[in-house]
Amino acid sequence: MTVDKGVQLQVLDWGGADKPETMVLLTGLGDNAHVYDRFAYQFTDYFHVIGITRRGFLPSSQPKEGYDVDTRARDDIEVLKVLGISKAVFVGHSIAGSELSKIGLSFKDYVDKLVYLDANDLSRNGQGPKLPLPPYKEGRDERSLQVYQAAQARLENKLEPDQAVCLRMQFDAKGAITDTTLLGWVSAKISEGVKEPANSPTDWADIRAPRLGIFNLPSVQARMPFYWYLSSEDKKKFDENWPAFVGWNGDTIDQFAAVYPGKPTPIVYRLPDAPHYFYMTDQAFVVRAMREFLLGKEGP
Repeated sequence: MTVDKGVQLQVLDWGGADKPETMVLLTGLGDNAHVYDRFAYQFTDYFHVIGITRRGFLPSSQPKEGYDVDTRARDDIEVLKVLGISKAVFVGHSIAGSELSKIGLSFKDYVDKLVYLDANDLSRNGQGPKLPLPPYKEGRDERSLQVYQAAQARLENKLEPDQAVCLRMQFDAKGAITDTTLLGWVSAKISEGVKEPANSPTDWADIRAPRLGIFNLPSVQARMPFYWYLSSEDKKKFDENWPAFVGWNGDTIDQFAAVYPGKPTPIVYRLPDAPHYFYMTDQAFVVRAMREFLLGKEGP
């Protein structure tokens, strides 16, 4: 779908077009909309559910510019305009929180409700204190799709739909993963674009839409699944920065949960030591919490 000059976005439609309300699913950094393939159908009985792969990530266009929060939010709204959708529920994971908040502030008439899935406000300190990355073998612990997914489960406690992984990887004729389609400079521009001073901390008092936040609340003791597979040097680095990350994470959740006069009280769930992709691993709870928030009931 064309949203800007020379920019086309992948828009997935999981069904529910006969329903009166629309749900828009926005992805985390590096993901494509197929990451929601096992999640979207939880809501097609009440919503027309669509998902957007943001610019910079295949099969959407990869232009040189347009990775600031304002442009990414406009891209999302342009999708709605093209589809003739005047209002929607927006659901975002991880870095998509920046788009949710910008949409809630700048495109208020398009917003029914907002759902943040471990989507902290990343404006302060970017993504918080820096931690070592999961130790995939040279970035490629994948002799095949299946071996890569096994590593995902082991190191990050997640298992993505096959299509989501396949769009992010390049394969040889034997099915071995040889490279990634991700462009490092795209991710860097998006991450840089959510930091201060380019992007101020979210003014939660100015967002009038009801919002639900479901967040991982890590503890100093639990660490992350991949910690136990790090080198001694990286474990030391992790241990040095982890307490600050835990504190930063809790602070941003508290800011989200603040109550302002005349605005709906945010609904907040803190999941102790949950994986970042908890909408995959703890789908039953996440779906129930969302259905209660969006529908006023759990539903069948």
